[in-house]
Amino acid sequence: MLLGAALQELKIMQSKLNRLNRLRYDTFNVLENKTIDVVFDKVNKEINDLIDEIRDIKVRINRTNTNIKLQVDGKEISLMELILMIGDLRSELSQYETLKPKGPVYLGGQAVEYIPQIKQDEIAKLIAQMEKKKADLDKILQSRNWETELLEK
Repeated sequence: MLLGAALQELKIMQSKLNRLNRLRYDTFNVLENKTIDVVFDKVNKEINDLIDEIRDIKVRINRTNTNIKLQVDGKEISLMELILMIGDLRSELSQYETLKPKGPVYLGGQAVEYIPQIKQDEIAKLIAQMEKKKADLDKILQSRNWETELLEK
């Protein structure tokens, strides 16, 4: 199974787990003297079996991400490091997007002007560079996900 297919399968299984958890919650209490449509123990077993399957595929995905190496910017890194780099860029982008000029404020009845250390157009250029870098790394990751066989447990 390819890593990309495993990731899709994981999403499907997690959605199914959410539905089963909701079913268990919704059917936990039953009216007395009424037949039970959904047996708690049966749903519980299905949930536990699915949790085991999810854990197994997550272990295989993590093993694959840790052990598969690729070249990025002339450096050999693991898929896991690439994933972390993309996450770091997302966090940094989120922080940069909050940097706005403060403008005048009043301190002790006096108007004081705060001025940014870097102009907004420079911040916009930095954001554009980071967005491009993130998009490039995302493309590499997606490509590798659909080329890489999932490692065994």
